Amino acid sequence: MTDNLAATSHSRRDFWLCLARAFGQPQGDEFHQAFTASLADDLEAISDEIGLMAGEDISALRRDAAAIGAPVDLLRLYSRLFLAPPTPVMLNAGFYMEGGKTGQIEQELRAFIARHGLQKSETLRDFHDTVPLQLEMLAFLYARAGDHAMAGKDIEARAYLSEAEAFIARYPARWITPFLRDLEKACSEHGLNRAYEHLGRIMWLGVEQARGGAKVQELPAGAGLPPGSARGIGKPSAEDLAEIAYKLEQAGLAWDHVAANEGWSDAAFAARRARGDTDEVAGQAAKA
Repeated sequence: MTDNLAATSHSRRDFWLCLARAFGQPQGDEFHQAFTASLADDLEAISDEIGLMAGEDISALRRDAAAIGAPVDLLRLYSRLFLAPPTPVMLNAGFYMEGGKTGQIEQELRAFIARHGLQKSETLRDFHDTVPLQLEMLAFLYARAGDHAMAGKDIEARAYLSEAEAFIARYPARWITPFLRDLEKACSEHGLNRAYEHLGRIMWLGVEQARGGAKVQELPAGAGLPPGSARGIGKPSAEDLAEIAYKLEQAGLAWDHVAANEGWSDAAFAARRARGDTDEVAGQAAKA
């Protein structure tokens, strides 16, 4: 149990840290090489480890990232999305949560940095609500959970996992949907390369998974793995794909890429639409 908890926590650390770096400002040839040639492969491996079904978005990321020819092209794309006024997509997530970047959210995140002794982190920026920095904070929590689990301190490890889940609910879960919606809109209206849009969708799936909304499919412990399989992560079922598409549709986000997956069923999606939110209501009633 301890080994599994440590491995899972460290994989989640890698997932959020990978995304944090991907949404950082591009700098130089090395960053460009990592973004265009290695990022999709890294996310694919980590997604397998945590059971996140993001294959279609990762394939699209690999294709579009590879099309960014030079470091200056990547920087130009980043600037058009996140920096150049009028900024179409806000990296200061406080705008999506409370309409600005100097309010309660900023104070809470400053307190988080101080509480965990991270004041001298080289990644700190003037404001603490930026998407990359929030993801780094989340990666820190999972790293601490994994380290404690490796040391056999399961209680402490689970405390950090609980804090990570609460962090996601308090911050990323509140800004991820409007953030992704702005990414989709900006890329569509201006004909921009969609690499960051795909990254946004992968991040959205990660948040949904943490909140219990994205399905995870794994073989039972001890089950024989099929030839060529390293981790035993199963393919999404038609019902899984319908659930993901339904969540995206309800959030006002594009879901046609989900329908492109092998195993998609229009009938399963129609059935999920017909059910509406009855599953969530039933779950809440059961808890009550």
